[in-house]
Amino acid sequence: MVEVTDAYEFDGSRTAFGSKTAVVIATVAATVLGVSAGYALQTLLGVIGGIAFGYAARDVAQEELRARIRGSSLLMVASVFVVAALALEKANAVDAVLVGAIAATMGVTTLAARMDPDEAVRPVFAALGRSFVATILGTLLAGALYANLFSNLVFGSWTLFTLALASTPMAGFVALQLEFVLLGLLAGRAGRAAATLEPSGNPEDVDVVGIRDVPAALWVLLGIEVVLLAFPGGSGPFEYLIQVAGPAGDIAAMALSNLYLHGALLVVLAVLAVLPVVAAVRRSAVAVFGNRAPKTLAFATGGVALSIVVVLVSSIPGFDGFVTWLAGSESTVTAIVDLYGFGPAVLGGVSGVLVVMGIGLFFYMAAFGLPFVPEHASGFVFGAAMLFVAAVAGAFAGAPAPAVFVAMAAAIAVWDVGEYAVEFGAEVGQAASTRSVEAVHVIATVAVGLAAVLVASLATHFFVPLMTAVPQDRAMTALALLAVALVGFAYLADTGSDGADES
Repeated sequence: MVEVTDAYEFDGSRTAFGSKTAVVIATVAATVLGVSAGYALQTLLGVIGGIAFGYAARDVAQEELRARIRGSSLLMVASVFVVAALALEKANAVDAVLVGAIAATMGVTTLAARMDPDEAVRPVFAALGRSFVATILGTLLAGALYANLFSNLVFGSWTLFTLALASTPMAGFVALQLEFVLLGLLAGRAGRAAATLEPSGNPEDVDVVGIRDVPAALWVLLGIEVVLLAFPGGSGPFEYLIQVAGPAGDIAAMALSNLYLHGALLVVLAVLAVLPVVAAVRRSAVAVFGNRAPKTLAFATGGVALSIVVVLVSSIPGFDGFVTWLAGSESTVTAIVDLYGFGPAVLGGVSGVLVVMGIGLFFYMAAFGLPFVPEHASGFVFGAAMLFVAAVAGAFAGAPAPAVFVAMAAAIAVWDVGEYAVEFGAEVGQAASTRSVEAVHVIATVAVGLAAVLVASLATHFFVPLMTAVPQDRAMTALALLAVALVGFAYLADTGSDGADES
């Protein structure tokens, strides 16, 4: 009997007991299948990643920014676990399909237990897209740091600058003029940028010196000096003037070529250039996101946080070596880290998983439009389908026959229990106490599944040895025909039931 309390409010959602039971069945079956195939750690990571994805989808679909931030962060956690599960050592591609199908099973089933697919698609796509942009930028930054791009650029430029200063005092004279001109140009812009970032500031009160405000004669003079420096012997007249000046000229030459003087001016220029850049980024963000900035930034929080953490951790000296030592010299992880570096490998892998999640979510929704899929079908149908795919992959990966049979029976149980929870919840709502009623249905479903597993296991043990002479290609053809027959039967049964309802 279904109990209804005074505080009961009908919401038409799936029942809590049936939904949780379907997730538990999928978790147990997927774990047994993966562990029996010899991939205990990979299976554990895939199961955790899939469950985290289901919870993340529910959170990003909420209206509260805090929930969206939590969902975006969970989405990154799920991606990291899936990347780790797929990156660990496997015998062949079939084993990778097994681990991936286990993660997909848990993700789809948990999502179906948490909410309706239609409610999750748009926010999950938004979170995936924003996080993908953040992780791609993080990948580029991590790759640049791994290749020492910034340090090589800075040190290379500084080396060329010091060589130019050491070659002739005229180089320091030209550099000093350019530095002071840039100081004048950037000072006003930095002040206006600071006023823009300050809520009570007025940018119009700050005067800015533009390029056109600099006298044209100064630009012409600087151009002539640069041309003279570019040609051999062009600095001769300036050096002659230095020699004519005597001791004063020697002091001037030392001052013009002083690295500390130029270094201090370059640091001041860098500080002044930061504020206009920050203001420009802020204006671009407002122009792109507008009043949706909080929502968009909440969706991207997970990707930004992961990128920052990975970039900082991978910048620790010796961290890549620690990862390769931990994974082992023969591990696939070691080969990837040695080739790409820890930071780019992790963020690149997460970006790839986000793309795969987006594609999978697209097909997940597109499948609802297929003619043989009932209109009332929920995500449990596709969770069961992914578990069936995992069972087939487990059979080819060398998992024991009983474990494969358990996964196949569990796929049917997930579909049956989950669909019953959806249909029953549509009648009584999620808040109703339906445990006693659903428990009978769950026990019956599990009992039938265990009986089927027992019969199939006994048949495999006693009769399969008598059929070893059947060629593999003939057996595969029979299996394919059986799959086609099952799909055709499901389609005919669905159309038949629709016709009966119409009559």
